[in-house]
Amino acid sequence: MSFITIGNALGCTINSHRRGWDGSICKNAETWNCSAKQQFRTDYCQQGDPRCYHIHIFEEGNPYCLIDDLGIGWLLEPYPEALNNQILLFWGKRFQEPRGISDINTRPKDYVFGAYRVRSVSPQKINEFKTLWKIEPYQDGWTRFQQPYILTVYYKSIIGGVYLKEVNRVAVENMFEKAAEQARSPHPNWHNPKDVERFEYFHAHLHEWFELARENAQRIEQNMVRTYSSRTTSSVLTRSPFVDSLKNLDVKKTTQSVATPAKPAKNGVVIYPLLEKESAKEKIKKCYSKEVLDAVMAVSLTRNILILTGHPGVGKSTLAIDLLDDSERKLIVPVGSTWRSREDLLGYVNPISNEFEPTDFTKFLSKADAAWRKNDKRTYMVIFEEFNLSQPEYWFGDILVRSQYPDDQDKLRIIELGGKSIRGVTSAASKVFVSPALRFVATVNNDHTTLSLSPRVLDRASIVDLTLEPRATLVRAELKLDEQQIMSIEELDALLKYKNAMFSLRAADSLKRCLNNLEELNMNNAWDALDIVLLQQVLTKVRLMVGDPANDNLIQGLEDWSENYGKYLRKCANLINGWTEALKDGRDVIQA
Repeated sequence: MSFITIGNALGCTINSHRRGWDGSICKNAETWNCSAKQQFRTDYCQQGDPRCYHIHIFEEGNPYCLIDDLGIGWLLEPYPEALNNQILLFWGKRFQEPRGISDINTRPKDYVFGAYRVRSVSPQKINEFKTLWKIEPYQDGWTRFQQPYILTVYYKSIIGGVYLKEVNRVAVENMFEKAAEQARSPHPNWHNPKDVERFEYFHAHLHEWFELARENAQRIEQNMVRTYSSRTTSSVLTRSPFVDSLKNLDVKKTTQSVATPAKPAKNGVVIYPLLEKESAKEKIKKCYSKEVLDAVMAVSLTRNILILTGHPGVGKSTLAIDLLDDSERKLIVPVGSTWRSREDLLGYVNPISNEFEPTDFTKFLSKADAAWRKNDKRTYMVIFEEFNLSQPEYWFGDILVRSQYPDDQDKLRIIELGGKSIRGVTSAASKVFVSPALRFVATVNNDHTTLSLSPRVLDRASIVDLTLEPRATLVRAELKLDEQQIMSIEELDALLKYKNAMFSLRAADSLKRCLNNLEELNMNNAWDALDIVLLQQVLTKVRLMVGDPANDNLIQGLEDWSENYGKYLRKCANLINGWTEALKDGRDVIQA
């Protein structure tokens, strides 16, 4: 995701502070692990130098937060008012006395300390090269929680900035409800009596403030649209901090109904585009992001081999197939795990007829060669599925070498095949020319069934990593679910992504099929369909080994997830409960 969704909250990580963020320096700072670097704690905190960015974040008289320009300048320099009236959460790692953040038995998520309703953001110039951004809340618009270690947050990153995260509005409201329940306990144990009043006021006005934040973001968006309409370039549009009304922005574009041939040479470089139509570009931008589109477009200039990586089910093959919509100029080659030589890719010489027996790949090379000789400079593309199922250097070496020579070096781009001729191919000799207009796209997975790519291959290729968040996956599958159902998928995905148990496009497609056939499947509602799909296509990918501390942390998170959604997703909750019992009994969890 490249922009901040209007209506959601934002958040950022802060250092945990022993003195409660009241402006005081931590005592014995060298021994206190607040997540700041050891050198910083030694050089500044231990010496009484108040340079900690977060020391005043919940200070009674004048709370504010300082953020380094490297972390947030990408947003605030072009749009200094972007955070005004927004709800901003602060979180960090769980900490405990006397040493700070625990290195063991920590939970898999970050812990919310408090929140601001942002009043203003202003740059603080330190010197010619360094700027800090000062974020100040409304006097009645800030709070900190009584027990921050109770509350976890599930966020998603915003591409473009490494500091800010985006948090679903409903998740934030639910979190405050849970905090309110804790506050009504017999022994709430607030850090400061005034925190009770601040929390209750913040909680009571949260819904209203979210609406005001939405209105403010929409005003910024409208101003951006007006600015864009008055200019001839789209630079302002691509830097907009929010995305909402952009979906309805009517920008006239010149579309192409026919494929674009190779572009004329510029600085000695001829471009053979992987993407020929505007519709294909828009599809990639919509499904993934502008960053992915830019990366794919760049390959046309820099490399003739594009490698697509990403978790299974993220859409690597679909994207590759969508690059060109002309089936006559496109070939799909499934790579075999037993491939060990060029014969597996190109073919072999028949010892009886002395003819070369070509594969579909070799025939395709000859087809691209014939087009090139007829001055047809359009792109021809080969898609290698499961490129690293065997070592590419063994069977792809000839293509790897020959395709790198300059376009005008015909002799160097020829592969001698052997034999007197190529069977079924009209050719004067048994050889094939690697056309400069050929482009190779490879999909790779990274698991125990695949092999790592060598520097020899990586140096000649461009790699694009594809990620697809659950919400975007549902949109791409044209699935409409309740917000709570979407959140259940997002939170489970956040917990299991390190186990490669992602909610994939295949899972979304299965869910869609179930929802369209609830009656035939004897299911009562969408929750039943979601329950069975998550059980069969997400949780079945998980493996847990006894004694692995990371699994202990994961189980904690899964138990919290089951507590929140178990009444709707009973099958999933029962399976997770079984995992807990198995690990306690000393049994590994292996689904298949």
